[in-house]
Amino acid sequence: MPAAPAPNGDSAVMAGLAQPHRWTFSQRLAVVYGAVSLVILLCAGAFTWWQASLLAERNEELAIAETRRMADRIGSALAQARQGVSVLAMRDPMAQGRDSCESLLNSAHLTMDAIVRHLFVVGADHRVNCSTLPSAAGITSTSSVISIAELTGRPVTGVLGQSRVGLGQVISVAHPMRREGRPDGVVAAAVSVDELRNLTAPHLPDIAGLRVWLFDSGEASASLVGDDEPMPAPPAALHASFISPERPDTGTATEKGTVFIQARATDDLTLIATIPEQALRAGAPLEVALPPLLLALVLLGGMGALFWSVQRFVVVPLEAATRRLEAPDGALPAGDAEDAASDVADLIRRLGATRATRDEAIRLRDMLLREAHHRIKNHLALVASFLRLQERQLSDHAALQALRAAQGRMMAIAMTYELLHDGPGSLVALDQMLERFARALAARDMAEGNAAQVQADLEPLEVPADIAVKIALVVNELATNALKYAFIGRAPGTVRIILRRKGAGGFTLQVADDGAGMPAEPRRGLGMTVVDSLVRGIDARIERQPGPGTSFLITWQPRPEPPRR
Repeated sequence: MPAAPAPNGDSAVMAGLAQPHRWTFSQRLAVVYGAVSLVILLCAGAFTWWQASLLAERNEELAIAETRRMADRIGSALAQARQGVSVLAMRDPMAQGRDSCESLLNSAHLTMDAIVRHLFVVGADHRVNCSTLPSAAGITSTSSVISIAELTGRPVTGVLGQSRVGLGQVISVAHPMRREGRPDGVVAAAVSVDELRNLTAPHLPDIAGLRVWLFDSGEASASLVGDDEPMPAPPAALHASFISPERPDTGTATEKGTVFIQARATDDLTLIATIPEQALRAGAPLEVALPPLLLALVLLGGMGALFWSVQRFVVVPLEAATRRLEAPDGALPAGDAEDAASDVADLIRRLGATRATRDEAIRLRDMLLREAHHRIKNHLALVASFLRLQERQLSDHAALQALRAAQGRMMAIAMTYELLHDGPGSLVALDQMLERFARALAARDMAEGNAAQVQADLEPLEVPADIAVKIALVVNELATNALKYAFIGRAPGTVRIILRRKGAGGFTLQVADDGAGMPAEPRRGLGMTVVDSLVRGIDARIERQPGPGTSFLITWQPRPEPPRR
């Protein structure tokens, strides 16, 4: 009988093409791990970019605020100098003669700030009659500030000019004198730009490349911060921003990698600060990138260990057992068949052991969760104690209010974790939490010297822990705002917290007061921004109800579970 022909190469290739390629479980695990790693890295990059943008915006706002404060400080110093000159003009220094005039000017000069270098009394003929600088007597003044003060009859703060008596760049401040209802000279002060530079130096922000110039209406400038170099021409967009009503007397613009900031000091003087854009935009790259990078590495490492464990201890034994059991009869030696059966039996024993210890693992998990909740509560209490200690060292009212608001938010979160520690599972008794919270709010308000009442009308209800934490923060913001603002200028009233069931597991929560109420279009502060963000985060709805007083109604309904297939 002739032997069958052996299959040629083309037949083998066609047979291989006829069978579709099947991915092994190991290959699928590798693809999933690669895809998840890519998503994590993209999320880390997006988060880093977002954080860098926020840091750049914060740095720019801080630079604007510091420039504004510097301008206010210079404007206040010039206003004090003008007030001192006005007082001298009212006393008519020349009424008792030149010697008395010089004595009066010297006495007044000692009481003024160091920015006032010298005082002058200029007669109607524009000659200096007396001065704290003896060499200036008899000099004819050509200052436009003197002429403007005589013509207008009002005090004048001038522009930048060069002193004729060796004082460098000065700003003249003048006030007209009158005798028997007629103009009779001017009292003037020379404010030194060098002293203004010394005034602003201790309060400068630590920004690399910061430069500040004093700029007047005649486009003259004087350097206050940095090297004594000419001021670069400000861009046209800076003037447009400066006169915009969005931020009065302050403007910003960016040109050729430099950020320009302009702030008004007086009617004729402004400050112009220049900062390299890189100094604001770069921020602290390591500070921005390190947290998300570390988190991404930890997640990737944990997932890699998990996938390796699944591959090593589950997939490999299953694949080996499957290959041996699916082999044709007689294809495997008896020892290999026994090994395959042993692999399957070993796998079954492992699964049985896992099932037998499941209840123990669940019990251990619940115990660890309760311990974690207890530690979180203790850590929050410790941080709140630190904030209370810090509060005693502060005198700024805004900082005190911010610290107290932070303590209130920590108290709200700590109460939720306290109930989680006491409870059997992941649900929190919302009514018990709000009852404790109402008592804590009333006690805190009484400790601050107020007498408002906090009443709670609550139906029993359990909600998930994440919902309870955010509801506690929302109630903290709304009730704290009510206690802080609702009863200003009137007798202490009542804040009510009302909880009602709604539907299957849902609820309505009302926080109301009988105070003065809110304006029709209230200014949105940090508290209401936090409230809106928290309410959106749990897919709830908040609405403001009509008065009297202020009332907010929050409605929450759990999401329906998807149908099981």
